[in-house]
Amino acid sequence: MDQKQCDPCDGCCHDSLRGYRIFLINFFIVRLFLCAIRSLTFPVATVTWFRSPLIHADETSHHRNDEQSLRWCWLVASDDLVYEQILYSRSTSSAKKVIDEDYAGIVVSDQCPSYNWIAADRHQLCWAHVKRNLQQMADYSGGGHTAYIGRHLCLLTNAIFHTRHRYEQDELNYALYLRRMRRLQKSFDHWLSKGTDVMVKRYRGRCKLLLKHRESLWVFLKKVSIPLTNNEAERCIRGFVIQRKISFGTTSDAGDKFRSRIHTLIETCKKRGLSAMSVLSEIITAVVAKRPYPNIFDL
Repeated sequence: MDQKQCDPCDGCCHDSLRGYRIFLINFFIVRLFLCAIRSLTFPVATVTWFRSPLIHADETSHHRNDEQSLRWCWLVASDDLVYEQILYSRSTSSAKKVIDEDYAGIVVSDQCPSYNWIAADRHQLCWAHVKRNLQQMADYSGGGHTAYIGRHLCLLTNAIFHTRHRYEQDELNYALYLRRMRRLQKSFDHWLSKGTDVMVKRYRGRCKLLLKHRESLWVFLKKVSIPLTNNEAERCIRGFVIQRKISFGTTSDAGDKFRSRIHTLIETCKKRGLSAMSVLSEIITAVVAKRPYPNIFDL
């Protein structure tokens, strides 16, 4: 069997629960009811919490066919493990359900206020999101002082990325990298303070918010292993977003659980260089034979 042809990691299973059922029947010649498929990835959803010193967190909307309001898929990713869970809201309580309050490592996320309970010295804000917001300020149609400050902040943000990239390419030693970053930090803080006095309320508020969470902008200076962006989480949640766009929503709690669990399995397999189809096949074989679930990921 051609692994590339059937592996869900290649996108051929962006479908509903019934689509997964048809797919599995075709390849495994096993008669499985939808409820059985929903239970296949249960062990993956009960993983032991990450022992990684750093994790990425992100969230995206999810549609329930019988509800007008949105639910949210939350994702947390470490170097070798991904966990996704669909919850009712995008609130702080939801964030605490997927990120253990006792977790003592670094958390990289966007500026969603749901993460504000995390200690500032352990919470790295995504600079890609910061840059995007500041670019809107620089492009302000009214121009004037607001756009002027926005352009300065964007130039400094670009310099921060450029300095980091030069260090990663061994063009700067650590001492020089840190010295330049400290100078950029001082300049950025200066112009950010000026931004709190602009006339446009929207951008004045953004600058005040960044200044309030200033410490979380610079956590990456403590260790070079801390990234500037949350791109890793966005890459991991991309499969869920694609499925949401090209298939129907879910209609039950069981459907929510299955969708989050199958994506947890697929994304974790990607990180570990495993075939998601081979792993799923092993789980199915165990279920059909009424054997204990295999500990695929040594958790």
